[in-house]
Amino acid sequence: MTRRRAKVLSRGPDVDELTPRLRFRRALRLCLMSAVAPGSAQLAVGNRWVGRIALTVYVLLLVGLGYLVWTYRGDRAGIIGLVTDPDVLQVFRIGVGVLAVAWAALFIDAWRLARPLRLTPARAGIVLVLNTALVVGVLGSAVYASRVSTASRDAVQEVFSAETTSPPLAGRYNILLIGSDSGKDRTGIRPDSMTVASIDASSGRTVLVSLPRNLQNVPFRESSPMHQLYPYGYNCGSECLLNAVHTAAENRSDLYPGAADPGLEATIDAVEGVTDLTINYYVMINLKGFRSLVDAVGGVEMDVKTRLAMFGKEDAYKQTYIEPGRQNLDGNQALWYARSRIQSDDYTRMGRQKCLMVAMLDQMSPQKVLLNATDIAKSGAELLSTNMPSEALGEFADMALKARSTKIRTVSLVPPVVSTVTPDYPLIQDMIKQAIIETHGGDANKGETSAEPESSATPDASDPTQTPSTDPSEDSSQAAANNVEDLDAAC
Repeated sequence: MTRRRAKVLSRGPDVDELTPRLRFRRALRLCLMSAVAPGSAQLAVGNRWVGRIALTVYVLLLVGLGYLVWTYRGDRAGIIGLVTDPDVLQVFRIGVGVLAVAWAALFIDAWRLARPLRLTPARAGIVLVLNTALVVGVLGSAVYASRVSTASRDAVQEVFSAETTSPPLAGRYNILLIGSDSGKDRTGIRPDSMTVASIDASSGRTVLVSLPRNLQNVPFRESSPMHQLYPYGYNCGSECLLNAVHTAAENRSDLYPGAADPGLEATIDAVEGVTDLTINYYVMINLKGFRSLVDAVGGVEMDVKTRLAMFGKEDAYKQTYIEPGRQNLDGNQALWYARSRIQSDDYTRMGRQKCLMVAMLDQMSPQKVLLNATDIAKSGAELLSTNMPSEALGEFADMALKARSTKIRTVSLVPPVVSTVTPDYPLIQDMIKQAIIETHGGDANKGETSAEPESSATPDASDPTQTPSTDPSEDSSQAAANNVEDLDAAC
């Protein structure tokens, strides 16, 4: 038996000297050897020079992959940045094609070395089917990988084309997320939703600030060109709302020379004036294109609290709804979940939008992204516009992964604490600062939702020496604390 097994992979004895059963085993082994270690079949019974080259390349690829996995543990941002670099993606696409063709050729050569004509028809058919399946699997995987890398490269080049990076300020990045909404009944682009994500650069701890689109008397910093026109805030009447700043400035290239979108620059200035946060980057989301992203990942699971209308005033006849309960929303339903105002209001809608963003973040697992990579990349090109450069992708992807394991704080600028007609902007800015402070302290980690300072503690009614405070600023501070909470509790 030992001698027979030695003959199976030997170069000396003729295959005809082996029994039919051993010839069949030999053929299967050669095919499987090519699958496990490309080139090993040639090294055993074929062209050893070809086998050595193939195995050397294979080992080098395994070592390189192992190095990337090891480095990823300590430099996740750097590895993510590497695999999203357009030049690297192009090299990867070409390399995958070359390696796949070479590997397929090794399979075909292994099938030749197996001497299929020396097998019975049934056994030759089994070997042929196995070898064909392996070749198709290799080439199919290569085609898919090539499609993913091409779509990703195109999306990165199209969306993240900016070249200027913005360093973190006081250790935090402030990102303005804008839901753009333009329609035949509107003049210009009116941001449908505006949220500032303030992210700690080292830990990923995040504070979300949703800005009511109907804020009035929006202030501008003195450094803003809009301050020249509105030194006392955007106070030109009830139509001069936060989401109207874009339309008011979209043709003012005299105020923002060289800007591709002066209205967007003015909107960023307005948000900075409201929050007292300097914006590093903006991400504008096409709300209609949002549907394709949700569909690309197979929907998003949400706990719908109340019945939501999937129609507006202009198409009220439809009478279609999203029913209450935990369910998987498709792209169209998710869009209405974020935008519906019938039988609702802007403030409730702002809360739903934040919950939807966090649900997408939680449910976008690496496996889901990998399986739907092509569709995600295509929808990204339709969905986003940003001034974030591609070289920042690694760092922000790393922060997003960190954020998944932390509690997100949310600041709600809603009545009765915040009046959209006569907003108290110093109070708004204090609320935001307090929420950011809490993300670094023990209280936030314990999930406490109160931002109340010690001085505003409720007096002990049993102690006659204490009397309830009549300081209106303390009442205001207590009310403001109720507008700052963990997003998990809000959703």
